[in-house]
Formats: sequence, C-alpha cells, structure tokens
Amino acid sequence: MKKIILKNFKSLMVSGLLLITLSAPLMAANITDTMKGKLSAFSVLPGGDEGTAQKIAGNLIGAFLSLFGIIFLILMIYGGYRWMMASGREEEVQKAKDTIKAAIIGLIIVLSAYTITYFISRSLEGAIQ
Repeated sequence: MKKIILKNFKSLMVSGLLLITLSAPLMAANITDTMKGKLSAFSVLPGGDEGTAQKIAGNLIGAFLSLFGIIFLILMIYGGYRWMMASGREEEVQKAKDTIKAAIIGLIIVLSAYTITYFISRSLEGAIQ
C-alpha cells in the first residue's frame, strides 16, 4: 500500500514540476508584453501584429515541441538510471533498453511530424502568395 502511495506521489510531483516548467515561459512572455503595453501573444485582434493566427500556432507548436523534448530527456535519464541499477540482471537491462528505444522512437515520430508540418505550411504559404 505504501509503495502505491509513494509511486502516486512521485508521479504527481513530476507532473507538477513539468507543468510549472512548461508554463513559466508563457507566463513570462505574457507579463513582459503587458509591461510593454502591447497585446498578449495569445490574443487575436484584427490588424494586430502580435496576435496573428500564425504566431499563436507557432507558439503552440513550440510549446508542444518543448514538452516532448522534456519528456524525451526524462525518459532517457530514467532508462539510463534503470540500466545502471540493473546490476547485471538481464530482465532489468532489457526493460531499460526498451524504455530508451521507446523514447528514441517517440522523438523520431515527433520530429518527423514537425518536419512534415513545416514543409506543408511553407508550401501552402508559397502557394497562397
């Protein structure tokens, strides 16, 4: 029972730290824009340069890529830690290798999706103009 509670607590702490880490740049950008007297980067108003849909989409894509980068880093560190702590037990080493492989495959998928999205958006941008 204590293991389950401790595991849930650790998961909650990691999730909270991840949320704070990801939201800090967005809050800082919003505060900076407000202090400068400009519009927020997330507001969409006609004729405004700061709140265009392209900038909002770019901010969201950047936030998601940052999130996936952080998740990749955490999974790589976790897999390496499990591998070091395996002490030669083959099943533990295999689990660690599987974690690292899954992290690398996930990173490849995310970067491929970003590349495809970037290529399509640039192609459409050139076709519209």
